[in-house]
Amino acid sequence: MFSFTKRTGVTALCSLAVLALAAPGVRAQPFVPIYPGGPTYGQYLGNIRAFGQAMRSVPPYALGFNPYIRGPAFTSTAGIPPIGAYGGLPYANALTSNPYAAYTGSPGYDSSLYNNPWSYWGDPYGGFLRGAADVINAQGRFAIQQQQAVLTREQIKSERIANRRKMIDEYLYEREKLPTLEDERERERTLNLRRSLNDPPVTEIWSAKALNDLLGELQKQAAKGVMTTYKGPREPLDQDLLKLVNVTSANRGGNIGLLKNGGRLNWPLALNGPEFKEERDRISSLSQDTVKEAEFNNRVDAGSLRQMNEDLDRLQRQLSRNVGDIPPSQYIEAKRFLNNLSDALKVLSQPDAASYINRKYSAKGKTVPDLVKYMSDNGLQFAPAVSGDEAAYVALQRALAAYAMGLQNQGDQQR
Repeated sequence: MFSFTKRTGVTALCSLAVLALAAPGVRAQPFVPIYPGGPTYGQYLGNIRAFGQAMRSVPPYALGFNPYIRGPAFTSTAGIPPIGAYGGLPYANALTSNPYAAYTGSPGYDSSLYNNPWSYWGDPYGGFLRGAADVINAQGRFAIQQQQAVLTREQIKSERIANRRKMIDEYLYEREKLPTLEDERERERTLNLRRSLNDPPVTEIWSAKALNDLLGELQKQAAKGVMTTYKGPREPLDQDLLKLVNVTSANRGGNIGLLKNGGRLNWPLALNGPEFKEERDRISSLSQDTVKEAEFNNRVDAGSLRQMNEDLDRLQRQLSRNVGDIPPSQYIEAKRFLNNLSDALKVLSQPDAASYINRKYSAKGKTVPDLVKYMSDNGLQFAPAVSGDEAAYVALQRALAAYAMGLQNQGDQQR
């Protein structure tokens, strides 16, 4: 509860009057001090204005009087009536009178205050206290908002950790359920074997893909020792047909099949034109000389091999230029012939080329297990068929497939 003296009220009123009179001058010179070393007019008026606005919010009850009690009008020069100035307790008359009735008999009656029940009873100090309370409330709200921001930041961190944990759990789940590269490789190998066992396309047989798929499966079974316990029929292989099957190194590739007839080449029709004559004749001569040299001297002349490769490149470019003038079937035959010749030259460039020319490396074996063992011991695999060898490849595919299916049936019976 506040207590004010008459002197205090007079001083406040005088100060407000002086400031009101000086207001126009202050606006013109807001930075001029009121007295030397004192505050400026602008600062002083700003402080008084803030104080007055704050004090307007102080309720009359805090100053010791009740505006709804009937009594004499407030005329004190101090501006603040003493506590109990209206005769007794603040709400003494509230029980016997209507607080909203018009006090027309009171001196200094103001109808705008008494007739409007929602009118505001102001005083010079209420705004100051309200402003101070607002500042305190603002500081409290700021502290609360600060802590809420800290809490929100921690919640965000927690959610990030939770999301990270979910990502790790999902990764572990997918790693456990998804097939690995090895699983995919095994699946692909199984599908290829299944395709090669069940009448694959002849193009896959002639390219030796089906034969190599079956060879890989039989080598796998031989490593497990299954072939030694096989009780099925062991049909002998046709040796004349087996001689027509080409082999190559499992690591270096190539195919000597086109030159295995002493180096004599049977050129296709599309390459018999006059535009191919020079390169064709030179390759035919060098191929026979190179094969003979490899048979007797176990080596190949590097100059002859380089010349053959250069002539082969020119033949391929010339064939591409003539593609529009050659029937498709003849073009395919010529292209296949040149590819086989390129594979043969690749074998001739290897240090063991004589082993292929002398047929040291060839498909050998009286039975399928013998053939598989020979191919495994020498690191060989089947090479594509050249023109005229297609029937031998089909027969060998059927023999390998029959033996592989016999091993599978025996394994199923043992289970």
